[in-house]
Amino acid sequence: MPSPVLILAVVLAFVISNGYSYVKGGKAADTRWPAQIQTDRANAEAAARETEKRHQEAANAITRRHNAEVSAVRRNLDIALDSLRNRPDRPAGMPEAARADCEGGTGAELFRPDAEFLAREAARADEIRAGLTACYAHVDATLK
Repeated sequence: MPSPVLILAVVLAFVISNGYSYVKGGKAADTRWPAQIQTDRANAEAAARETEKRHQEAANAITRRHNAEVSAVRRNLDIALDSLRNRPDRPAGMPEAARADCEGGTGAELFRPDAEFLAREAARADEIRAGLTACYAHVDATLK
């Protein structure tokens, strides 16, 4: 029969070796999981930065295109208003009977104030259309 001291020594050795393995394994897991979490976080941040960069580049291109379209509309408005400068003003105090037979009944004969009004409204509509196109482009770029 083995001596009780020998049994106690074997049990103590077994407890110490298992305790050491448990502590060492726990430390390895503690270092492995945080490293994996940090790697995953770094990858997610890099992907988010890349997506943000792509969205910002698309937004910048859309804004440049919109600004160019608005500049072209305003330039065309200035040209149109300049060409309308020589048109006659609307006569003041025309009687009702004479209004039906007056000049200015077609687009080519419009009086200057009326033609300027229509040119400005057309330019305003073109600016709104350019803004709407830019808005749709921003939404489409964000959804990609």
